Amino acid sequence: MSPETTTTTDPAPASGTVAPPEPPSAKGRATRAAFEDAARRLIAERGFLRTTVHDIAAAAGKSTAAFYRYFDNKEQLLAALADGFSHEVLLHSPGAPDGSAAFFENAARAYWDAYKEHLGVLVGVFQLAMVDEEFAERWRASRMVGVRIIERTVRQAQDTGHAAGLDPALAASAIGAMFEHFCFVWLAQGGDGPGASITDDEAVATLAALWRRGLYGEEPSP
Repeated sequence: MSPETTTTTDPAPASGTVAPPEPPSAKGRATRAAFEDAARRLIAERGFLRTTVHDIAAAAGKSTAAFYRYFDNKEQLLAALADGFSHEVLLHSPGAPDGSAAFFENAARAYWDAYKEHLGVLVGVFQLAMVDEEFAERWRASRMVGVRIIERTVRQAQDTGHAAGLDPALAASAIGAMFEHFCFVWLAQGGDGPGASITDDEAVATLAALWRRGLYGEEPSP
């Protein structure tokens, strides 16, 4: 997807795009959550580049001044939302890889479900990463959460005599890119064309099968 060129009146990033620390008080956490929830809805509806700080504050029922007590800019807010995606993938991923079909299916479902839930945020991430190198670098670091999970499966396969000759890190990067673009095409762009559709179970089964068979062969044991 090409980045939108709509300009906004939001101030330029003042202190980078690092997610801010959690507020110490319950009230502060609730207020910050209100901004995050509002931003998540608006970004899903209109895209990140068309969403302004004023829009987010209004949707949250707060003032713009209150927004700046929690975030330096909307880019920093997006960074916090992107962290939420990575944390959810990690939270719902299975434990140590064991080569079983169940492991790959559960891991694929954790990624697909998290991507679907955070779709608007991730589209915003891709938009901003195209025009902001600092944010792009931060996102590259964040996406390594998933890549490292995949790398462990490559190493586990090699430990049991499979996937010989593959560089674990490079193979994990390739499989991770397959996951990312497949999810983007089907969840953000509507699939391969008019009338194309896929169920959650079909998506998960396809991703899991390609991942597992790429390491263990065409007909791995259950």
